[in-house]
Amino acid sequence: MAQFSLKPVILFFVVVILGVVFLGEIADNEVANTELSGVTNESIAITLTTNTIVNETITISSGSGTTGNKSVTSITFFGNATTSSDASSDVTVVINTNINFSKSGIITLNGTFDNGDYNISYTYSTDATGNTVQDDVVSVSFFGNGTNSSHLSSVTIGTEINFTKPGVITVDTFVFDAGTYNISYEYEGDLYVVDTKSHFALKLVALFFVFVIVAFGIKAISESSDNFNFGFGKVK
Repeated sequence: MAQFSLKPVILFFVVVILGVVFLGEIADNEVANTELSGVTNESIAITLTTNTIVNETITISSGSGTTGNKSVTSITFFGNATTSSDASSDVTVVINTNINFSKSGIITLNGTFDNGDYNISYTYSTDATGNTVQDDVVSVSFFGNGTNSSHLSSVTIGTEINFTKPGVITVDTFVFDAGTYNISYEYEGDLYVVDTKSHFALKLVALFFVFVIVAFGIKAISESSDNFNFGFGKVK
């Protein structure tokens, strides 16, 4: 008379349950090993370094000229021996009234100025940088705020916005001022395997684990068919 034992069946279900739990852990680790992590709209602070230029020579033609640097933040002096922002009461020359400037470094004169060479002292900003929370940055998909951002056709990642793998963000000071911005980027997590050739092998781990569980189940069912018993031993 054929006998049936519940022992292999119970062991089968125990292994399946444990297998599902471990499979979830394996799958999570596989994702961490082979897929990049992403951050959306992380807040990043950008700071500027200010440089000072004293008595740079600038050529004025038709009431305007251009400094040797962009990202101009202020002018402290403009003029020559005849007319300047240090002039006496005979000629009133005031910066931001008679002498205007743009961030691009273009100087526009309103008043009595002849064409020719003048001296200018001013400050300009460089090294507009900030750091992301995560390092191992591999790509940036967005940077900006409500005024200037990579959504504008004139602002592009790789030109006005640059990044390094350590997470250092450098932006063009002509476009961006110091302040707080949002940034979205992808980075390699702590468990990420850089070698892409290894990704295929890592993805096979879960598949082989499933094969082992299925094989054990087939073996357990096969063993249970030889016996019929509601205990854990054979009926004598």
